[in-house]
Amino acid sequence: MKKLVAAMAAISIVSACNGAPPNEKILTDLCNDLFEGDARTAAMITGDTGTDLPTFCACFAAQTVADADKIDLYKDILVTMVEIQNADNLSVEATADRLEDKIESGEIEGFTEPDFEALGEYFEDVSIEMNEAGGTCPVS
Repeated sequence: MKKLVAAMAAISIVSACNGAPPNEKILTDLCNDLFEGDARTAAMITGDTGTDLPTFCACFAAQTVADADKIDLYKDILVTMVEIQNADNLSVEATADRLEDKIESGEIEGFTEPDFEALGEYFEDVSIEMNEAGGTCPVS
C-alpha cells in the first residue's frame, strides 16, 4: 500500500510537470494499468470503440474530469481494482468478481456495488460514444 501511495504521488508530480491535469493523468494511467494486461478485454475495448486502448483510457479520463463528482470515486475504484488484479495476476473479469466479493463481505467500505456498477456503465457509455464518433473522443 505504501508503494501505491508513493506511486500515486509520483504520478501527480510528473503529470503536473507534463501539463496534463493530475486527475486526468492518474485516471488515464489507472485505466491503462487495469486493461492492458488482459488481451481479451483490451481487444473488446478496441473493437467497441474503434480505437486503441490508450486513446480510450485518455477519453474516459477526460470525460470523467469534466464531471468532477465522479473523479474521486472512480479513482478509488480503479486503484482498488488494480491492487486486486496485481495481487493475483487476474483478468479484468476475475478482478471485478473479486471486488464484488470484497464489497459484499465488508472488506471494502469506500464505495458500494452500485458505485462499481456505475463505473462499468460509464466505461460502456464512453465506448459507445467513441464508436459513434468514429473512434474519436467526444469530450463534453
